[in-house]
Amino acid sequence: MMAYKSFLTKRQLTVLRLRQAGLTQEEIAKRIKTTRANISLIEKRAKENIERSKETIKEWNSVISPVRITVKKGTDVMTIPEIVFAEADRSGVHVRTDSIGLITLIKKEKSDAISNRMVVRDFEVDITNSGEVTLL
Repeated sequence: MMAYKSFLTKRQLTVLRLRQAGLTQEEIAKRIKTTRANISLIEKRAKENIERSKETIKEWNSVISPVRITVKKGTDVMTIPEIVFAEADRSGVHVRTDSIGLITLIKKEKSDAISNRMVVRDFEVDITNSGEVTLL
């Protein structure tokens, strides 16, 4: 097995693997001889590290993305795919999702910026050279 550098400690990885396997925090605490409160803290910090890592990747994608689109307040959500695909085409980038996938992503990640199919707060769409879409 290859060794990778990670933002997670070995202990955090162990706890996350055991949680993923269905064990409770109490069961994990008994198994690795610590307290349930300590397991809770380890799991919390691991999840925080994962979220920070995700945000770092989003920011990096923003730096390297050749396409950035600002979706303005008042835009109908159903028109966003057309806007995104047109801008990607102008830049020669093939988007790796379809309209439904893009709308689903927007609803999942930007639900606070949408109300009744309308954008109520500006947000940005970045598209990497490989066609990955990131919402900021």
